[in-house]
Amino acid sequence: MSQNPLALKMEQMVSAYFEACSKHDANAITACFAPGGIHYFPHRPPLLDGAIGAAIAEDLRTRGGQYFIDRIFSNVEQCTAAVEWSRTFRENDRLLRGYEFYEFDPVSILIREIRGYYAAPPTLDRARHELSGFDYDRRGYKTL
Repeated sequence: MSQNPLALKMEQMVSAYFEACSKHDANAITACFAPGGIHYFPHRPPLLDGAIGAAIAEDLRTRGGQYFIDRIFSNVEQCTAAVEWSRTFRENDRLLRGYEFYEFDPVSILIREIRGYYAAPPTLDRARHELSGFDYDRRGYKTL
């Protein structure tokens, strides 16, 4: 973990979020998000506000397993963090790896936004492999 106090707070919030996910605690997951929070995913609609905790807790209860933080990085100037993670499943014969980019509310240090990506090969039946509902153009990203 970082030594900078703000970086430490952001990393502690991410750790609290992962712990809440491991406990399948929808309320604790939701409590990690600032009002208006959003969680983007590839190939599915984003989750908003209270729906985030309920959906993640239900997924973990249904499919089993848990998430683990492999590495965490923070950027104090931008009030952001990045996490490499691993997820197990009920059968313990599958492992999913991914990356999430976190934006925090600079006052409360609650999570304002998560952009999640999975380590998966692109498929030829999709022209775009990107987060559904994320406005790449407005945010200045390369678009086709």
